This record gives sequence, structure tokens and C-alpha cells, in this order.
Amino acid sequence: MPLETDDEILEQVSSRLMSQGVYVEEADREEDRLALEYETLAPGAGVPHQQIGKVINVFRDVIDQGWEPTTIEATVSDVDEGHRRGSWRMDEEWLQALEDGELSEVEFSGRVLDTLEESTT
Repeated sequence: MPLETDDEILEQVSSRLMSQGVYVEEADREEDRLALEYETLAPGAGVPHQQIGKVINVFRDVIDQGWEPTTIEATVSDVDEGHRRGSWRMDEEWLQALEDGELSEVEFSGRVLDTLEESTT
């Protein structure tokens, strides 16, 4: 069943990510991007790389349900302290190239990880 609105999609995404230890604090969709802010329960410092993949895969699932793909710019904070842990980006063009078979999963992941900026504090 296709989802009708961004609000419905973002609610579904938030619910699915919560079970993964990812708490969406804010998601603002503009014409050409989604600014996503989330908190992580993962221990340690920095942005958990595996969690980036989980977040992207949840969005890939809703794209399969008819949501238009978009560039995602994510900011990650620690759920306990609220400290900024870092940020990452997934460009819509990379996702399209992956879906078209022009990029492998490894190349796609490498591009996303190349955008990773981890906070030093």
C-alpha cells in the first residue's frame, strides 16, 4: 500500500528506526533534500557506520512504496548527553545509480562514508 504524504512516510520511518536505536528528532523535507536529525543509542563516540546503513535502508524501503528519492543530509547526536556526534550525506544521484546497477553496494557505501564528518568533542 503506497503511502500518501511525507508525514505518513516520516512517521513510518521514525517507528522503524526506533527499534534500531535511532530516534528521529526532526525531518524537514525541502524540494531537493531531507534534513534529518536523529539521536543514537549506540555506545561510543562518532557516528555508528552500521546505523547509517540501517537509516538508508529504511528510506530505500519507503522509496519502494512510492516515495520520491531525495538527498538526505543527516546530523547525529548522542541520546544520553545530546552531544553532536557527526553528520553524513547520501546524494539522490548515488541512490539512483545504485538502483540502476551503475554503482555497487560497496561503491555506494564508500561514497556515503566519504561524506562522514565526525565531531571531535
